[in-house]
Amino acid sequence: MKPLRIAALLLILAPLAGGCFQNPPPSATPFGEEPADRSIRIFVTNLNFMDATLWALTPGTRERLGVVTGKREAVYTLSWRNYTDLKIEIDILSGPRCTTDALPVDPGDDIELIIDQDMINSPLCKKGLPAT
Repeated sequence: MKPLRIAALLLILAPLAGGCFQNPPPSATPFGEEPADRSIRIFVTNLNFMDATLWALTPGTRERLGVVTGKREAVYTLSWRNYTDLKIEIDILSGPRCTTDALPVDPGDDIELIIDQDMINSPLCKKGLPAT
C-alpha cells in the first residue's frame, strides 16, 4: 500500500510544482537574479591643454558623453545595452579627431581613458571620422 500513497502524493504535488519554475526575464543572469548594474563608467584624464569632446561608439549608435576640459579629469556613466564592443571618439578642440580601438565591455565595467598631450601621433588612435 505504500507505493500507492507515494504515487498519489506525487500526483497531488505535480501541478503545484509547475508554478515554482519560471523562465527568468531576458535581462536576468543564468541564476535568475537581475544584474546589479547595467552601466559602465569611463574615467577620463585629459593631459592635453585643449578641451576634448567624447563620443561613445557602439554598433549602430553614437552617444555624446561630454566635454573634458584641458588638464582635467572627468567620469562618465554610460547605460550598457547588450553590446559587446565600445569605441570612444575623441574630438580635440581645434585639433585632431580620432577613434580608439574596439574594447570588449560588459555591464559594470570601469574603463580608464587617458588623452595624451600628443594624441595625433598616438598609435592607439585611429585618425579620421567614425564609421557609424
